[in-house]
Amino acid sequence: WIGRPPDPSSPAARAELEQVRAAQRALTPADEKRVRAWASPTEPWTMLAVDLLEYWWAFLPDVRIATPVRAARTMALLHVALYDALVAAWDAKYAYGRPAPGREPGVRALVPEARSLPGYPSEHAAAGAAAAAILAYAFPMDDSARFRRMAEEAGRARILAGAAYPSDVEAGFALGRAVAERVLAWARADGSDAVWTGTVPQGPGMWQPTPPRRVRVPFDPLAGSWRTWVLPSGGVFLPPPHPPIGSPRFEQDLAELRALARSASAEQVELARYWATDAPSLRWELFVGEEIARHGLGPVRAIRARALASVAMYDAFVACWHAKYTYWLARPITMAPDLTTVFATPPFPSYPSGHSTISSAAAEVMAELFPDVAAKYRARAEEASLSRVYGRVHYRFDVEAGEELGRKVGRAVVERARRDGAS
Repeated sequence: WIGRPPDPSSPAARAELEQVRAAQRALTPADEKRVRAWASPTEPWTMLAVDLLEYWWAFLPDVRIATPVRAARTMALLHVALYDALVAAWDAKYAYGRPAPGREPGVRALVPEARSLPGYPSEHAAAGAAAAAILAYAFPMDDSARFRRMAEEAGRARILAGAAYPSDVEAGFALGRAVAERVLAWARADGSDAVWTGTVPQGPGMWQPTPPRRVRVPFDPLAGSWRTWVLPSGGVFLPPPHPPIGSPRFEQDLAELRALARSASAEQVELARYWATDAPSLRWELFVGEEIARHGLGPVRAIRARALASVAMYDAFVACWHAKYTYWLARPITMAPDLTTVFATPPFPSYPSGHSTISSAAAEVMAELFPDVAAKYRARAEEASLSRVYGRVHYRFDVEAGEELGRKVGRAVVERARRDGAS
């Protein structure tokens, strides 16, 4: 609880009416484009974050902003902040019920919300202020002024659209900043800043740096201890140990990878590359966006869907990384140095598969949110799992353990969602 904005029932809004009318009289084609661009208070921020993470993933992989678990952490922080900002905005909107200026004579309602939704506070401003603060934290090497300008543009677009008075926007900015402060306090205490001072275990079957990069310190060895949103801890669903080195099951799965290196189909190779192009959670962020659009979700339910999916994937990564650094299993290319892979082996232990874990978690959440396509996304999760075998960077038992772990995480998030009042 951060407290509602102050009661807006004062003559101030009437004095601002002429400001809205004047802004609309001076409306330019560029202004109209901005109004259309900010139809959603949250989706432009999601897509900006995805673009930034894709850039870091593709061009600066050794600057550890976009490691798989950190990419998922960024999206969870962003979407939790946006969700809380919109919930807080809706609380105040319907507590005060101040009509938007679009209901007044001489003001054009350029968006439906200008006539159908209370204007105070502006949800676009609340989302913008929250998102700008989270992105400035998540991308400290980027231009934080750019994020602030985007937030200001979002607020200005709603004034131009007849959906908000200037005071609605000011109240929204204050509300979004207050939400962001809470989320950033959570982020700064989640353990992600801790520096690993351990050593890589030695011995048969233990992880070693893999070609071609041979990264000496594996990515995020402490991530399994980071604070989770829904799970009690990263270790609550720890998978059982992997098959012993040299056991029939271990040798069987290693032989499968050698056979794939000789005879993989073009379709299998293409699938491996498709799922390796971006951080795995970003693929699922795009799937969620497609379903939000297809189902025509309103802004609060849309960002709720994103928050649930992002939190599920982040918690799944923490659970997966807890297991990876419990067992420290060597990658297939270490156990079979003659093995050729479709792409470079990621620089962290093998068991269980991260793609399998987060994809299965996301699929469970999507099945809950969009039951008409539950089978489609569960099949997508299986595809993501198999892609890691086809790429020869994971044993089949890695992906099977990851799928089971991810389903448990996803179901835990679904149980949390069923108690949030949205039904």
